[in-house]
Amino acid sequence: PFRNFVAQARLGVSEAEHEAFFTEMLGDLDEPSAPFGLMDVQGDGSNVSEAHHMLEPGLSTRIRERARSLGISAASLMHLAWALVVARTTGREDVVFGTVLFGRMQGGAQADRVLGMFINTLPVRLRIDERGVEAALRQTHETLARLLHHEHA
Repeated sequence: PFRNFVAQARLGVSEAEHEAFFTEMLGDLDEPSAPFGLMDVQGDGSNVSEAHHMLEPGLSTRIRERARSLGISAASLMHLAWALVVARTTGREDVVFGTVLFGRMQGGAQADRVLGMFINTLPVRLRIDERGVEAALRQTHETLARLLHHEHA
């Protein structure tokens, strides 16, 4: 029943735990990671354009295989790649951007049978520094794993 899922989400992690986690992750930030310095984004969206690019199946397979060989998820690799894009377009090494979480990972037994959408967007903070790619990937994976615990924040 839906009420069980709601109870699981509400009782799983306390508000104080969410607050402590996000304070630790974001508490020392004083400005956004705004690509190209674009701060005025409150328009009606009429000037927004989107671009989509599908990865070739062979590349997708190689990404998943490499991620698996490192013991991380392909999502971790993609998050780090996006962090690099944000870092280059902001001129910052410490970036924050939103990530979409499924909302069912901590849902308990039969969460896959609950009707409705449980998607949540939460901030993720990644640092682009002199570490090697493998160390950065492992740190990204750890950060995302910690964030999953707060998917219902």
